[in-house]
Amino acid sequence: MAQPSVSPTTPAPAPAGDQVPVRTLLAEPLLRGTLTAGASGLDRGVGWCLPLSEVRADPGTGPDLAGVAVHLPAAALAAPDEAAAVVAGLVRREAAALLAWRPRGTGAGTGLAAAARAADAAGVPLLELPAEADYRAVSRLVGQKALAQAAHILEYGTRVHRTLAEVLAHGPGIPAMAHAIVGLSRCSVLICDADGERLAWAETPDGPAPDPDAVQAALPAPAPREPHAVLDGHAHAAETELAVEPGVTLNALITPVVVGGEPFGRLVMVERTCPPDPHDLAQHRVVAEHGATLIGSEMLRQRSVRAAEERARGDFVEALVHGRFADPHELGARARHHDFDVDGHYAVHVVSAAALLPVGRDYLRRTVTATRTAQTLEPAGCTLTAAIGSTIVVIRQVAAGPDPLKQRAEAARFAERLHRALRPQLGDDLRVTHGRPGAGAAGVAAGYHEARLAMGLAWHTSAAPVCGYDDLRVFAALKDVAGSAEAKSFAHETLAPLRRANGGDLEQIVLAYIRTSGNLNAAARELGMHRNTMLYKLDRASRALRMDIRSADAQFMFWLALHIDTLATVTGSLADEMAPPAAAPR
Repeated sequence: MAQPSVSPTTPAPAPAGDQVPVRTLLAEPLLRGTLTAGASGLDRGVGWCLPLSEVRADPGTGPDLAGVAVHLPAAALAAPDEAAAVVAGLVRREAAALLAWRPRGTGAGTGLAAAARAADAAGVPLLELPAEADYRAVSRLVGQKALAQAAHILEYGTRVHRTLAEVLAHGPGIPAMAHAIVGLSRCSVLICDADGERLAWAETPDGPAPDPDAVQAALPAPAPREPHAVLDGHAHAAETELAVEPGVTLNALITPVVVGGEPFGRLVMVERTCPPDPHDLAQHRVVAEHGATLIGSEMLRQRSVRAAEERARGDFVEALVHGRFADPHELGARARHHDFDVDGHYAVHVVSAAALLPVGRDYLRRTVTATRTAQTLEPAGCTLTAAIGSTIVVIRQVAAGPDPLKQRAEAARFAERLHRALRPQLGDDLRVTHGRPGAGAAGVAAGYHEARLAMGLAWHTSAAPVCGYDDLRVFAALKDVAGSAEAKSFAHETLAPLRRANGGDLEQIVLAYIRTSGNLNAAARELGMHRNTMLYKLDRASRALRMDIRSADAQFMFWLALHIDTLATVTGSLADEMAPPAAAPR
């Protein structure tokens, strides 16, 4: 009959904090001299003892006996075939040790040969216990030793935590934490942030320290979000070997720094020897795990301070709309503190009203209140607000897809909501304009320019209280033309005679006549003027223009000149406002 196969010998797992190595148990008088086989597994950790009857009652399929010493009668291992099957089953479930007990009156030294061969092959310690080492005595011994081990580790962990917490409480920062960890472990310590940037390096005073650049270059890439580190809410140290240079290998403990499930960085402790002493390694694990927890607290505190300082500066919105970033790295670093997605699409809105002008003592309070109202108008999504000059700028991320039409519709809806929310605070002369949505910081700068241009045109043309750059498409189409010298000359030559004649009111009369589609009576009613006076004024305008203003060509020329002049005036003042200041003369 073929015997069940037994897994070949594998390195024994390191004992957990509340487990005692089998080697330590063998030093107790009750178990001294009882080792029969499996000497290669003496470093296996034991934290509990169970009888074979209870183990058989609940057969497992995985490593459900890890850290468990199985207490069984020696008779269960008497038959060779049965012994091999029992050992194979317990090894498959990763039992830490097999305790074969011989009750009084049974023969000693016989019947365990097959079990011993299987235990040697699997690297699982097999102990042949005397009659007095029954289950009650052995389980009490294992429990006492495991409890004492756990209490010792807890006491050591408390001392480590108190030492590092005192350093954290004094607030000297992460480099001081690294030096404190070196003092506790006598290991060189490297601390990196989530992006791999080195935050601190502290060398051991006991000998030559490795090159920190070589250590950092040899670190394995972190797993995505390092899920193993947050299974039970705590960071766990992983032992690894680092090939810092050809022929030189270092042993290190790498502990992820995790706060609330979010990776903040890594703590690396480089051991003095390779391989390290098991007792030292166990202590270093405690130091690493407590140190990573407190370092995470310090990193979170520093991040909160930087975010508060960034928000207190209040110039991020102004830097966005004017494009005042030295490089993309500065933009990305500052954007993280404001939840600004550098790849998102944003619409820029400009709010203007007489109540925002710096007049009186309450204008500042009104400005702050209106800014907060705009900030909290829609909690979902990114909204950035700031008071720039006598206006309030609102940058709103659009949730619509890549379709520009849907993005503009969403921006228009937000502008309407903004107007309704702010009108009770700022008055009936409130105006809200917005540019076309754009991508990233460049889209914000372009959208702000369009929103400001739309605001200037809205004031000059009496447009709707809420309008966008697209709503003034006539001016948008003339924007490039209006900047030419020929267009400016045309507008000046057309409008100047009207503005010089009769105090300049002829311009408004002609504009009202054109706005009413050439209806003389409607234009007179709009201006509150008699019909005959209106005819007289139109005749004077025709003589100044040297053409009949009642003709379609003359009306079109006047309309075009007026639009070019208005656009040039608004863009000129906007360019002066947004241009950088001139350098002071030397």
